[in-house]
Amino acid sequence: MVSYSPLFSSSPARWKQLVLSKRITIASILLLFSLLALSEVFLERGISTRILSSLSFDAKSLDQSPLSCSNPFDPSSFPHHTPRPTYTRKANATFLTLARNSDLAGVIHSMKQIEGRFNRDRHYPWVFLNDEPFTEEFTRCTSAVTSAKTHYGQIPREQWVQPDFIDEEKATKARKALSKIKGVFYADSVSYRNMCRFYSGFFYKQPLLQDFKYYWRVEPDINYRCEIEYDPFLYMEDNNKVYGFTISVPEQQETTPTLWDTSMEFFNQNPQYLHPNNAMRFASKDGGQTWTRCTYWTNFEIGDLDFFRGSEGYNRYFEHLEAAGGFYYERWGDAPMHGIAISLLLDRDRIHHFDDIAYEHTGWEQCPNPVSSAYERGRCDCDYDNSMDVKWKRYSCQADFEAALAVPRIHAA
Repeated sequence: MVSYSPLFSSSPARWKQLVLSKRITIASILLLFSLLALSEVFLERGISTRILSSLSFDAKSLDQSPLSCSNPFDPSSFPHHTPRPTYTRKANATFLTLARNSDLAGVIHSMKQIEGRFNRDRHYPWVFLNDEPFTEEFTRCTSAVTSAKTHYGQIPREQWVQPDFIDEEKATKARKALSKIKGVFYADSVSYRNMCRFYSGFFYKQPLLQDFKYYWRVEPDINYRCEIEYDPFLYMEDNNKVYGFTISVPEQQETTPTLWDTSMEFFNQNPQYLHPNNAMRFASKDGGQTWTRCTYWTNFEIGDLDFFRGSEGYNRYFEHLEAAGGFYYERWGDAPMHGIAISLLLDRDRIHHFDDIAYEHTGWEQCPNPVSSAYERGRCDCDYDNSMDVKWKRYSCQADFEAALAVPRIHAA
């Protein structure tokens, strides 16, 4: 079943095309391998944005055959060797995907991953958002992937485009300066900044999400490498969790030079919003003087929409950042913004690391240890040696999260 929200006037902002041309030349292939070799150097600088996502392709994207929507999901591609778990109830939840019409192939790939590993038994709905109207092909093909309901909405123009109060001359100079720094992706992109601003302060205000309590963010071209043998939404509900993540990494310094100081300005003026048992240690090792730059990698997140909608502290914090203009004068992302807000506003016990979900995006992967029950239970096919726990451990913020959990709790008198 497909439903549509009312469409708003078409936004003049357009996402840039960030896919390869149909002709893959020898030169472009050599360039790709060069960038892959340099990716570890870039990671040394603390990149938490999508590494090499501007070149986001794999073997499947080289296939230029027409996309068939007649029967795009084959359950036999995800065989289950034991009986699937049964549930007597469901959470009030949805998957959430922000996508362009041109992202269709990547969206279908991600949907197949979710449906095959988890949702074909649970039938949670999907919400798709775009700053333009979705095409008939997009709605037809995505609705064919799942037996669950699918909903399609267009983002209001004022929640997507660069605000009028931004000094365009200043913003243009800042983008040009950032683009000269090696290894900064989306340095000159206004549309990427639009997306970061939207996911920081507007996604939870969309009409299509108002009847849901939980969302699970799904990006195009992601992979789940283990079967998900339990319901993460119900885990959130039953354990009073507000925010869940898989991978935590540091933000790139050049994109956020003033974000921490701007954030501390807000919280120093509004200390009432700081939770006494927060996860400040994840964000700062010295009580707020300096920033670890740690973020929850937001391309995967499961969250409680009631928190985002109802938290005065969160919404006032976003308004403070919005007024500072850093989404456009710098390149503040939704990951560092969420990382700071979630860590400071919430009781840390309400933040959950889904360490048993094998998730991969643009080369970074979380994989359970092969000797763990989670690996065996999920019949995983992920590469533990290439995971954040092994190969990329020195770039992971997981140790900072665990240190935050270990801070002695403050008990009410």
